[in-house]
Amino acid sequence: MSATATARVRDEEITAFFSADPATIAWPYPMYERWRSGSGVVRWESGPATVVTRYRDVKDVMAGRYPIIQNAYRFGELAEGTIARLPLDQHDTFFKVLDFESLFMSRQDAESHARLRRISARGFTARRIAQLRDSVQAHVDDLIEEMKAAPVADVKQHLANKLPVRVIVDMLGVPQSDRELIWEWSEAVGRLFSLDERSLHEADEAIDAFREYVGRTVTRFRQTGEGPELAAALLASADDEVLTEDELVAMYLLILFGGSETTTNLLGNGFLALQRNRDQWDLLRERPELVSGASDELIRYDSPHHYLPRVAAGDFEIGGVPVREGQTVVVVMGAANRDETVFADPDRLDLTRANKNEHLSFAFGAHYCLGAALARLEGDVVFSTLLRRFPDARLLDEDPAYAGSAMLRAVQSLPTDLGEDRGR
Repeated sequence: MSATATARVRDEEITAFFSADPATIAWPYPMYERWRSGSGVVRWESGPATVVTRYRDVKDVMAGRYPIIQNAYRFGELAEGTIARLPLDQHDTFFKVLDFESLFMSRQDAESHARLRRISARGFTARRIAQLRDSVQAHVDDLIEEMKAAPVADVKQHLANKLPVRVIVDMLGVPQSDRELIWEWSEAVGRLFSLDERSLHEADEAIDAFREYVGRTVTRFRQTGEGPELAAALLASADDEVLTEDELVAMYLLILFGGSETTTNLLGNGFLALQRNRDQWDLLRERPELVSGASDELIRYDSPHHYLPRVAAGDFEIGGVPVREGQTVVVVMGAANRDETVFADPDRLDLTRANKNEHLSFAFGAHYCLGAALARLEGDVVFSTLLRRFPDARLLDEDPAYAGSAMLRAVQSLPTDLGEDRGR
């Protein structure tokens, strides 16, 4: 095959992945290995974007060793291409939603990011997260009872999908009765980049509804003087004018959305990995002390969050490939986590792996995931509980379908024969 033909095939493959082709996102790791060959930096002309796949390069981008800005959804060549594909009559709605999302901490750089992170970090201290264990356990126990009562137990639908939302709404002082509504709004905003008119309209409506909802919640906290620690920290910052009202709403939405979907994927993909690699499930049964570190290897093995787009703020070279100011740079953590120069036998799930916590799925540097400890805690409680109560659990289908985007590829359902419940 000629070099031109090879480049065309690779471009088509990359396009299929970022378009969330079901067959491509079902198990992208052999494809990632091809991308890591050579320089490990691939130019995706149809994007357009520069795709970075090797561990060292991905980590260097995250560490700020290149001139990069975070908000690739609003600026840069990929954003320009996205906007160009939209009908003109949808531009106003699209920009309205994008401008709101630009308030997210994850879209900010330098001091703007640091300011928002300092505020939100008050609710994610090690002490605060450790205090949540009993609450998380209670939610897991309740959800398991619901799952047992279902005609067919489904670890994804009945447990993984529901637990993270329950935990995070507790932290934000949102009544549990409203959790389904909150999830629907988060899902609507997440569908923004489907780029169809209905999705744009629903994302716009969801943000307006959520803004009104947070306004009512804040009013209640101010009137009663009561609220959980995280909500109190956010509210105090808004009262001191450190946060604007729109920034407060954006912070709520980001914590709810960012704190739920990736953890849901960790729980679902992690359970699937343990079932497919039965030796590791049995290892955890025999050595339950390993459960506390299992989430990191499960995350490395099958990342809940596969890539992040960024924008070059200046000219530079990475992996021998020139990048120009304004070009989109996509770092693929899912590929970096399988880099054989960092992780020995990377395609093997190994819960005793010494460097399993060096994965990049929680990012690195200033933008390291604020909720990483919470995600690990939820993984610890879920997997230890399932192993203790249902040691003989077996998937009814070990080849489930995947849905969602390539960024947040998620198994749709995990129907399971739980076996005998050994009790709490």
